[in-house]
Amino acid sequence: MTGESVADSERLRRGLVEQFEQSGCLASSAIKRAFLAVPRECFLREIAEREGLERVYRDQAIVTRHDARGSPASSSSQPSLMASMLEQLDLMPGHRVLEIGAGTGYNAALLAEIVGDHGKVVSIELDPATARDARGALKHLKSAATVVCADGREGHPQDGPYDRIIVTASSPVVPRAWHHQLREGGLLELPLLLARSGTQIIATLRRDGPRLRSVALLHGGFMALRDAPGAAVAPPAPSMGAVEQLDGRSRSLAHLSGRALRSLSQTRRQQLLALALSEPRRRPLGLRASRAALGLYLSIQAPPSRLIGGWPGIGVMSANGDGLALLAGGRKTFTHINAYGNRDAERELLDLVEAWNTSGRPSIERLRIHVSFMPTDRSAVRLNWTT
Repeated sequence: MTGESVADSERLRRGLVEQFEQSGCLASSAIKRAFLAVPRECFLREIAEREGLERVYRDQAIVTRHDARGSPASSSSQPSLMASMLEQLDLMPGHRVLEIGAGTGYNAALLAEIVGDHGKVVSIELDPATARDARGALKHLKSAATVVCADGREGHPQDGPYDRIIVTASSPVVPRAWHHQLREGGLLELPLLLARSGTQIIATLRRDGPRLRSVALLHGGFMALRDAPGAAVAPPAPSMGAVEQLDGRSRSLAHLSGRALRSLSQTRRQQLLALALSEPRRRPLGLRASRAALGLYLSIQAPPSRLIGGWPGIGVMSANGDGLALLAGGRKTFTHINAYGNRDAERELLDLVEAWNTSGRPSIERLRIHVSFMPTDRSAVRLNWTT
């Protein structure tokens, strides 16, 4: 890099850290120093050369690889989400850290910077090409982080036990190997895929004897943990929508998604989409509800056979798809219901909102996750709301 490029990189890193501090996702001086010290462009060279440094330092995830179907298979995560996850991991100098999913190697470099010369960072990557590129970028930066090409579900017992384990791919289960390789009282952070709804929650879990208990939770999501090199990323939940193309501009008119759509015939699905395109009945909630809090509550409490992710809200459909009710409102709050067709869905959604309200409007801070292991080593995930 030229002297001018180095100066631009340093300036952009300072700007990114200032964004983090203003948004409240960064408080630790050690994590701040890591983001200032590690140039993201070292791990996104092609992007930097093609689109410039400004693109690299936008607070956005950047897809770096696609699978055979053209779906995203690897990426550099959104920097502010990385900062929030590092904050929750409560890293200390000298910690031994296992990362599942090396990606570009950027997060491993940040981890190594934080734990320092007396710590150790081992990053596991399933895909050989991705592991090779991450290893090369870390070597170029003279980072002490190590990349191992292996199945992350098995961990890496050779360098364990670990003070911290961080997972950068979503999973509906917690492999027993991660629990075994974590020190008592150590922290495991992973995007947990809730099987009932497909919702992801980034959970930080503390090892408490034979169990894991959540100590912090974040909103966010990652690509699925793969089980073979080059394997296709798990497809998203079924979805359908209608888009208007007019005068060179594209506008989404309706978008519905969720596993509940699988229960409907093609004709019923088309009828449901037609309902979503019709004029709704507007039903005020009588309150302003946090989108994040109420949306999470519905994704956990609503029957999976009824739950529908909709644009721009979330809601439920009736049993046979002849009714639909979606929460709607502003950018941060829900204020009313848009209802269509049969009123059963509207009544069910109102009941769920009332249950959330009378429970004290629980948010992610009140959710607790407990993970235990059966004799077969299969994990059992239990959720409950605290009062």
